[in-house]
Amino acid sequence: MPSHPLTQNPWSVDADPEHGLVPLSPLYQIDRARYAIAAMARMVGNSASEPDATGGQPLDAWTVAALMGGVEGLCDHLGTLADAMLEQARACGADADADPCGVLHDAPASLQ
Repeated sequence: MPSHPLTQNPWSVDADPEHGLVPLSPLYQIDRARYAIAAMARMVGNSASEPDATGGQPLDAWTVAALMGGVEGLCDHLGTLADAMLEQARACGADADADPCGVLHDAPASLQ
């Protein structure tokens, strides 16, 4: 049976080391995207139950489609960020003896 990303064990990665160095900026972008996706999902979910909950009108189909398109775009962005972070972590781990990607810079010897 061919493996698929949704059926793999997310906690085991055979080809990659367990730890790697990545910049924090993409992590902050991932966190922001997570909150945006959650907000869009809540809007669509609330709209689906709107007539029964409050008697108000649900969102029109165009708005729901636009929100779902936004979620899809954010998921693409998350994939791009994850790929870039994995690539950088692999590049940093390739030369284990040297300063990993210049992370130590000019730090004191006690920190190196």
